Amino acid sequence: MVRKRGETDPGFGFQAKGKDGASPADPMIGRTIDGRYRIARLLGQGNMARVYVAEQVCMGRNVAVKILLRELLVDKTAAGRFRKEVEAVSRLRSPHTIEFFDVGETAEGAPYIAMELLAGETLRERLDSDTLLPTWEVSTIVRQIACSLQEAHDAGVLHRDLKPENVHFSVQASPLQPFLKLLDFGFAKMLDPGDSENPILTGKRQTVGTPAYMAPEMIVEERPVDHRSDIYALGVMCFEMLTGTRPYEARKAMEMVLAHVRSPIPSALERKPDLPKSIDDFFYSAMSKDPELRPQSAVDLAERLGHVLGDRRNL
Repeated sequence: MVRKRGETDPGFGFQAKGKDGASPADPMIGRTIDGRYRIARLLGQGNMARVYVAEQVCMGRNVAVKILLRELLVDKTAAGRFRKEVEAVSRLRSPHTIEFFDVGETAEGAPYIAMELLAGETLRERLDSDTLLPTWEVSTIVRQIACSLQEAHDAGVLHRDLKPENVHFSVQASPLQPFLKLLDFGFAKMLDPGDSENPILTGKRQTVGTPAYMAPEMIVEERPVDHRSDIYALGVMCFEMLTGTRPYEARKAMEMVLAHVRSPIPSALERKPDLPKSIDDFFYSAMSKDPELRPQSAVDLAERLGHVLGDRRNL
């Protein structure tokens, strides 16, 4: 069933609410934050924050306002991740990256982010509603994700939670040219020279990300993590878009992450025989257990996939 297109929450894996919004008990509804953002209704909620539809009073436009949950104000890990997201996205200017407008604090001291309010659907919704995406669309999707990722990586930012839920289709693009935005940098990590990530943000042995898209080095503690972990996740997404299945399936999260570490890379051709014959070579590289054998940049991955699928455009 095709899902109805509407406003989309900009991250943290929120569960979107209906048009009736939040319960009347939500104390934020009707309030104006910093004299600038009048909260209208709840758009989505996750474990760390709530996202509201709000009117930016001075501009007369609707925006999304993400507010850290009040009960997490004393949680250094949650607050740290919230600050990391602001720091990460504030560096980025790609039209394919969610845009932040403003940051501040509520009267109770809860940090908030005001950002663009998106209308459309996520890649996850598209995959759930369509049998398979055409190869030309997959190539276009990957190229636009790669544009966002490349800028992030060049700025020393890892996304670390790349998945279909965090890729958004705009309703404003033509049917022949979908326009995408990459969302949710809540697990982002800085790779600035000399910047050692505060261990409290992730914990020494705690993994971050979504098990179905996690690179092996994100799971095995002794292995370093860099931008090529995002490239692995993008490779997994390519496999899912082209075959209609994830490369690995498991009932439990631990089984899933171990599959990424130990299981052979499956054949995409066996799952969808009408794909180009060289597609398996692409996935053996893009999803290699060894980061050195993967494409070394997001743009490189997108161009290799385009070459296999017959899309000769250059990024």
